Amino acid sequence: MRLNFYMAPLLAILCATAQATPDPDSAQLRVEGAITQPNYQQDALWDTAMLDQLPEYEIKTHTPWYDEEKTFRGPRLSDLLAKVGASGKQLTITALNDYSIQVPTSDAAQYQVILARSIDGKPLSVRDKGPLFLIYPFDQYPELRNKLYYGRAIWQINKIKVE
Repeated sequence: MRLNFYMAPLLAILCATAQATPDPDSAQLRVEGAITQPNYQQDALWDTAMLDQLPEYEIKTHTPWYDEEKTFRGPRLSDLLAKVGASGKQLTITALNDYSIQVPTSDAAQYQVILARSIDGKPLSVRDKGPLFLIYPFDQYPELRNKLYYGRAIWQINKIKVE
């Protein structure tokens, strides 16, 4: 009986630790660089379940990639950066095909950009610019409707380096 009293909290801690560190091969997103909250070596790995834990936000906007206004949903980039303890001023965001773009971290707070995981209520697949698509509220801020910000709206994101 006494052994069970001690084993239950230990098992709870071990299970929580296992959930906090996804298998590197199943991670949907890797955040590296200037972070203080790694969960795998010096990086922060995020799987679908961990991304599900972040609050979701919605951006309804027109983009150059779709003919009509679309509704994008996903966590705010600023929330994810806060969770990993990001301290840099610039992000290098990389897609599955190794394409990368640099984005100032100030965009995350200033424009409340999201890492869209769905479009019009449907999960974003790799074929549809998923699993993560950096979306700016283009309709809300007219100054974003230009080549610079459209270029920062990278899709198929799998890595963020904080510098």
